[in-house]
Amino acid sequence: MITSVDNTTVVPETDDGTGTPTGSAPPPSERERPSGDRGVKGALRRAWRHPTWGTAIRLLLAYVVLVEIGVQLVFGRIELGPLDVGLRPSDIPRALFLNGALTGLLYGLLGMGLILIYKANRIINFAQAQLGSVPAVLALLLITRRDVPYVVAVPIMLVTAVVLGALVEVVFIRRFREAPRLILTVATIGISLLLLGLELAVQELITGELAVSSEFSTPFSSFRVLYGPLNFTGDFAIVAFVTVLVVLALGAFFRFTDMGIATRASAENGERAALLGIPVARVSTIVWIIAAVLSALAVFLRAPIVGLSLGSAIGPSVLLYGLAAAVIARMDSLGTCVIAGMGIGIIDQAAIFGTRRSNLAIATMLVVILVALLVQKGRLARAFDSGTGTWEAAREYRGIPNELRGLAQVTTARAILAAIVGFLVFVLPILLPERYAGRFTLVAIVAIVGVSLVILTGWSGQISLGQFAFAGIGAAVAAGLSVRGGDFFVCLLVGGLAGAIAAVLIGLPALRIQGLFLAVTTLSLAFAVEAVVLNPLYFGWLLPEQGQTVERPNLYGRFSTQSDYRYYYVVLVFLALSLLAARSLRRNRSGRVLIGVRDNGKLVQAYGVNLARTRLSAFAISGFIAAVAGGLLAFSSQAVDAGTFAPERSISVFAVTVIGGLTSLPGAMLGAVYVEGVPAALGSSPIVALLTSGVGLLALLLFQPGGLSELIFKARDSFLRRVAAKEGIHVPSLIADSLQETAAADAHVVEGAEHHADVSEAVAAVELVGCPLCGARIPVHEVQLHEHFQVSDDRPLTSAGGLLIASADARGGPATTNGVEQRPASRETRR
Repeated sequence: MITSVDNTTVVPETDDGTGTPTGSAPPPSERERPSGDRGVKGALRRAWRHPTWGTAIRLLLAYVVLVEIGVQLVFGRIELGPLDVGLRPSDIPRALFLNGALTGLLYGLLGMGLILIYKANRIINFAQAQLGSVPAVLALLLITRRDVPYVVAVPIMLVTAVVLGALVEVVFIRRFREAPRLILTVATIGISLLLLGLELAVQELITGELAVSSEFSTPFSSFRVLYGPLNFTGDFAIVAFVTVLVVLALGAFFRFTDMGIATRASAENGERAALLGIPVARVSTIVWIIAAVLSALAVFLRAPIVGLSLGSAIGPSVLLYGLAAAVIARMDSLGTCVIAGMGIGIIDQAAIFGTRRSNLAIATMLVVILVALLVQKGRLARAFDSGTGTWEAAREYRGIPNELRGLAQVTTARAILAAIVGFLVFVLPILLPERYAGRFTLVAIVAIVGVSLVILTGWSGQISLGQFAFAGIGAAVAAGLSVRGGDFFVCLLVGGLAGAIAAVLIGLPALRIQGLFLAVTTLSLAFAVEAVVLNPLYFGWLLPEQGQTVERPNLYGRFSTQSDYRYYYVVLVFLALSLLAARSLRRNRSGRVLIGVRDNGKLVQAYGVNLARTRLSAFAISGFIAAVAGGLLAFSSQAVDAGTFAPERSISVFAVTVIGGLTSLPGAMLGAVYVEGVPAALGSSPIVALLTSGVGLLALLLFQPGGLSELIFKARDSFLRRVAAKEGIHVPSLIADSLQETAAADAHVVEGAEHHADVSEAVAAVELVGCPLCGARIPVHEVQLHEHFQVSDDRPLTSAGGLLIASADARGGPATTNGVEQRPASRETRR
């Protein structure tokens, strides 16, 4: 009989023969479990926390809430607008969800490659999609144009991907190992352009021309299964099979192989892994090979399902879906990335079905990425973004030292330089035919957008890959107001304010998410602006109507800007104003605060600086300047074309600013001249196009990571050192720079001094000293042990032969001190 806590009596049942009474009290594990974990609620809680069943339950719940309820509500019964009056909204068929999930597996593969490279190099690889398109297009063309068997073409694709990934890492990425992560990120943009040229060369090599076919078939395409309104071919089954196989293979590789474990260790802390003897360089090569293979599989398997447009870069649009999946996975979990890719594929297909417009599907990625970033609770900003804070290339260039500013040589050189710049900017456009004035105008407008990027990225540290999107918003607002009778300056002002508001809204995630993750957000904004804001179907009330021309103004009824010459000088005035505004900002306290927030936000916050306000202010100023540039571009082209503000243009402008020098205002103009002006001056020959595109960008960053401005400032400082040396003027700043540059060359001086000290010590060890009293030859290190060199307190020191020696006792005995005999110390005592 057992008495319970409430004094009730419980009689156990008889033994069942095993020695354990049946119907007795619960086992110890049940008795020790808290009361909250008992019953149905406790079972549900345990199931939710279970490592296997809990994951399945959460995935099922997420599918029901997000897909069956959320996606159906948003896209299934959406009102379609005036152009689709004949269409009736309806529920999205589940077959479309299956189609999107299977297609999304490929986005997951692409995102897995992005995660691996991010963990290994702390960068976002903008060449990820293009890295796989070269081997994938090679295999697809071999199958369709050369009748190469499928089982032969697939190994060729895999081998090509392995070789290409290794070459890219060894030739380019390894050379940027010591460069800031931002510079390496920009280098991947150049790699993407280079790989695009390689893809075109592969097409011409196989087909003899640029292929334009977008449909590909495989041996599995003939197997068809009808599910709902859709036909699923065998290619969908192959996608699922390959994805599961890849996930299992990568899991086994990272868990059970030495190289996989080394890769995980390098991803956690590369410096510590190198100290432990892990070959970090070899690990990086393996990671790039895996990423190339994953990308090749994604592009290859995607082509028979949704097609592939050859002859154009597939990078930005396809890359955005992979980036969204990787961001949802926190740039960390490969399994989560695959599941996120499936969800993105479902959203993409549902958006196409619900809106009947494919351009809205990619615009929804902005919402997906924003939500994914904002729910991370700051984890990305604190943990994973630590590698993006290397601002070694964000060098601040000093002005001419005050000691040299008034010298005749310096003033003459400045006057000559100003005359050359003045001739190129003011006189040369008039001497050339008027058709070149439009190119000069474009250079000036791109330079204005570059100035906005210098403020936002170079000084504030907020990476933006959608700067031309702000310009597109400004162009839409300014052009829309102009065709409705608005004043030129009012149109530009309102357009600039619209760009500032948009920049602040998109900069709100910057309060929690920094660095390259913010770059993903701004890139998605660029796609959204092109697809929605600049689309007359959605913003027709704002944009000029079809056929309307955005007339250039007649300023105050006196100065007509219809001529390309005159409008160029108007744009030039706005460029000068933007430079003056940026220069004034940098020299005031606000500029110093921006630099402090960029370098160490927590430190300046300790001095009372409001980080949120400072970052949003940088976004607002930058967005205003970029939007004004967009308005000027709308008046220059007299129209608003969505293709002018494509996402590729935003990436190109970002690269232009890095080429010129990210923190330098003259660098923004140099970059614009290099990319937009040099082709116009030297012609559009293949060599010029090569130098001003991906190859030129990579070559410049390899040898001059600081851009063109660093090259020019180094030449200036070299000239100033010669002037200072000639005039005999000591300039500490120039000497410090010179010492930094020659520190490596002077390393042999220190080594020589150390060698001399070692030799001197060796010589001193064997040098002998003669005693002037007894004539003994004594080694230097034993001089203090000789009796004639001992010093006592009661004997005077006498000089003999230049040495101070103690006089011996008159009786010839040993030297004494206060009656105590002085004996040489033994070797043990000396030790």
